[in-house]
Amino acid sequence: MHVSEWIATEPESILDVGCNVGAWLVNCRHKYPNTRLAGVEPNAVALAVARQRLPTVDFFQSGAENLPFPDQSFQYVTCTEVLEHLPSHLWSVAFSEMQRVLQPGGRLILTTPHAGWFAWLDSNNIRFRLPQLYRMFIGRGLRDAPLLACNRKVEWHYHFTKDELINLSGSGWKIVATQYGGLLLYPLMDYLSWPFYRLRLGKHPMRLFLQQIAGWDYSIDYGLASYGILLVLERKF
Repeated sequence: MHVSEWIATEPESILDVGCNVGAWLVNCRHKYPNTRLAGVEPNAVALAVARQRLPTVDFFQSGAENLPFPDQSFQYVTCTEVLEHLPSHLWSVAFSEMQRVLQPGGRLILTTPHAGWFAWLDSNNIRFRLPQLYRMFIGRGLRDAPLLACNRKVEWHYHFTKDELINLSGSGWKIVATQYGGLLLYPLMDYLSWPFYRLRLGKHPMRLFLQQIAGWDYSIDYGLASYGILLVLERKF
């Protein structure tokens, strides 16, 4: 399950919605040196890091529900693991905005948690199911910092089905592809990362090793049992 599989070898423009500190856009700059890149992110602290890393990229402090661009501005829009952080009443609004800024024939490449076998293991939802346990192990550390920094409420981490995503996306799309990835190791590695979040050691070698294992699991398609889903939509007109 790789976003870059669905991008042309020499794209004209890419917008990353919810770019955080710009990690995906750093990869894009290396892979597509002549492509016009842009990113939006509501967290000002993360955005400052992204701007420092990528001074030639256009960054804006904004959410997915209010993109600061004219209609038909981009050939590609990527939105990876962002939709589930929005309140539910903004899901369809975000789709509408991403469609608006896409050129006709342009592609939206979206990933979200999927309603697979182990969706119930999502560690992000322990804060709601077992709040005392969450505060004991995580507190308000690295895990919640990005949302708290931009005064956003921490939302229930919803796991979508393909049909739900398609219904939310509205009309005017051609479905290009659907992929799935991850099963049990992906959420388990997240739980094992808890002590590192608590101690603010997000870059600790062991934490990065756990992330690698999770990434390996995420690269395997387990079909409808999978923990994650990738959806590629093309704007018709």
